[in-house]
Amino acid sequence: MFMNHRLYRGKLLTALLACLLLPIADLGAREVAGVTVEERITTSNGDSLLLNGAGLREKLWVDVYVGSLYLPTISRDIAEIYSNQGAYRIQMDFVYKVVSRDNLIEAWQEGFENNQKAETLQTLQADLERLYAMFEGDAVKGDQFIFDYSPGKGVSIIINGTQVGQIEGRVFKDALLDIWLGNEPADKDLKRAMVGLE
Repeated sequence: MFMNHRLYRGKLLTALLACLLLPIADLGAREVAGVTVEERITTSNGDSLLLNGAGLREKLWVDVYVGSLYLPTISRDIAEIYSNQGAYRIQMDFVYKVVSRDNLIEAWQEGFENNQKAETLQTLQADLERLYAMFEGDAVKGDQFIFDYSPGKGVSIIINGTQVGQIEGRVFKDALLDIWLGNEPADKDLKRAMVGLE
């Protein structure tokens, strides 16, 4: 009887420990549309950031990519996110079979034009041309685009682990963020997901 009681206690403790450890393991990453999205990352510039939110970019009922926003501290307030003077990361993990380069550039152009005044677009013209030139081919399923902003360094553009360029300036940094979080975002549901409201 004494041995059975000890065996029962041991099994109970094991079960409790397993329950406690499961949530801890889940804190490392989450899955969105089959893409593993890390909860905490270190950027190419050495900044430590937390996942603020992630969601799916859809167009005409087609899943295109998983978009993720990383910040130094989690925030559900867009004004606070923009006033943040620290680093950020926008990450795109493509889940659609292929997005042509032409469609990519068109989407970038629409994102900037829908959220910026004409004079701002004129100021950014050289930077935008540099950005478009960095994307030399189509995006296929499994590709990853990263935009790492670091104060004093600008935005590093990384394609599948390779940095292809860097663009300085707060105007560009905010205009890039506007594509996903601006008044006319690429996808309103994705905007809410990246802010962590869904």
